[in-house]
Amino acid sequence: MAATKPSAKTASPADHGRFGYARVSTRGQTLEVQLAALAAAGVAQPRVFAEKKSGRAGSRRPEWEDARSRLRPGDTLVVSKLDRMGRDMREIMETAWSLQDLGAKLEILSGPLTGVYDPRGMGKMFFALLAGFAELEREMMTERTRDGLAQAAAEGRHSGRRPVISRDMMRIALGRRADGESVTSIARGLTYKTAGGQERMVSRRAPYNAFRAHDTEQAAGTA
Repeated sequence: MAATKPSAKTASPADHGRFGYARVSTRGQTLEVQLAALAAAGVAQPRVFAEKKSGRAGSRRPEWEDARSRLRPGDTLVVSKLDRMGRDMREIMETAWSLQDLGAKLEILSGPLTGVYDPRGMGKMFFALLAGFAELEREMMTERTRDGLAQAAAEGRHSGRRPVISRDMMRIALGRRADGESVTSIARGLTYKTAGGQERMVSRRAPYNAFRAHDTEQAAGTA
């Protein structure tokens, strides 16, 4: 993999094909250090795009989208470090793919991968390496998820959304059943709130399933 170190020529403010991108992910972080590094490399406003975004991957990055819309073949995107390109390896790789599709270069100012990478030249090996890392991360995440589910099942824990019948609701429902009330009638008196805050009545099946699980657990405890 070949990368060229930033030269005095590439760091010149007169080079109009260079754009900077800076990003922080938490309120406690500031952009000043990244902006100073970009300015020292000859990239300043209005060719610097900076944003504060949460760590939640998948949400929009309007400043990056704006920067991408201005990049042309042969232009260079400058970042202080590789991890500023995205919030995880998948997002970093998607950003790199965008540069590759555009025929734009990537310049990293610091870190172990400092240098300028041209996807049209020897730098394409760097982009291929990033793709390999992204695939490796996906495989590792999938394996960790499978291992976690297997461990949870072994410990008697099961994933899924929160039960509609909460413990407090279950105590009320059991008391009403003990008084001889039908399951249909019990269901009419039980409500829950959705993720959006809406209050809804539970289905008739919900207390049936809750009672069955409760009775099975009680029978197993007395066996």
